[in-house]
Amino acid sequence: MNDNRNVNDRHNVSWRCKLKLKLAIIGCGIKSSQYITTWINRDDIEIIAVADPNEKALKQVGDIATNANKNIPVQFTDWQEMLATHKSELNSVYICTPHASHAEQAISALNANLDVLLEKPMVTTLEEAELLNEARIKSNKEVVIAYQGGLSPLVHQLRKDIESNKYGELASISASIWENWADTYTGHWKQVPAISGGGFMFDTGAHMMNTMSMLCGQEFQKVAAFMSNKGKPVDVVTTVMGTLTDGTNFSMHACGKTIGCTSRIECFFSEHIVRICAWGRWVEIENAQGEVVRHEQESANNLINIFQLTLTNKMENPSSVTQGIKMAKLWDSIKESAKQDGQPVQC
Repeated sequence: MNDNRNVNDRHNVSWRCKLKLKLAIIGCGIKSSQYITTWINRDDIEIIAVADPNEKALKQVGDIATNANKNIPVQFTDWQEMLATHKSELNSVYICTPHASHAEQAISALNANLDVLLEKPMVTTLEEAELLNEARIKSNKEVVIAYQGGLSPLVHQLRKDIESNKYGELASISASIWENWADTYTGHWKQVPAISGGGFMFDTGAHMMNTMSMLCGQEFQKVAAFMSNKGKPVDVVTTVMGTLTDGTNFSMHACGKTIGCTSRIECFFSEHIVRICAWGRWVEIENAQGEVVRHEQESANNLINIFQLTLTNKMENPSSVTQGIKMAKLWDSIKESAKQDGQPVQC
């Protein structure tokens, strides 16, 4: 890292980087529109073009620009046409589309010599992850994956604490995440396997898998997984057990048919228990006397700031393709074990 700001300063949404993003956006749904509402008012971001097959989504972007007294970005229903005709005017692209589209779109953007801010999950398979990495290396451009946990300083600090044995020897990790996902997304593309690449475990549960794989700091050695669709075309409830390369046991449970939407990852050390949420919003540290210290981190829409800082070498990429490959290995192994009714699979 090339400056003397601490991690929290770098993630502060009020800090502005000097790099001006000349941005294209692929996918203008709800999440993307929320970001556009903020980004279009910033003088360090110029949204040049947007692409979405849905005309209503494009109209909403136009309305956002008009209400902010800004120029309406050039609009396309075909993202490939947008990249082909405007790549010389751009330096970056934000991709916020269904999961199965990520690999093709991100690779095309890299081939167009653009840096990429890519929504989670990075890709749907390990094969796609490796192809994306090849394109990244060849283009010498950057890819940042928009996981809140991956961008959270609390998650990165806990990983360092695990590596340094700050809380004693790590004995095991147990993680869970839950949401009323099955009913909320009935009929949505998230429950169409060919588009989503998976069900609840690969959608909301991807936050848990990614944060777990970041915290562990080592490879997953073996997993055994069970999935239940609960009448849906994709998995709704998934349970995973396994070991890391050093023999540490871990477990993950994702339930997409319950109340609320939250998560808990518990790290059991010889001297402490440390809990953190999958999105890296809070961490709780409990000592042997039962005393708990809690820290919270705002998970605001600061991903564009981190993207800028990464591109200007003000910080190392906190959520990289390398991390995405680790996550893809885990997901492929989970799917393979579940197909075999929980038979253990080497990662």
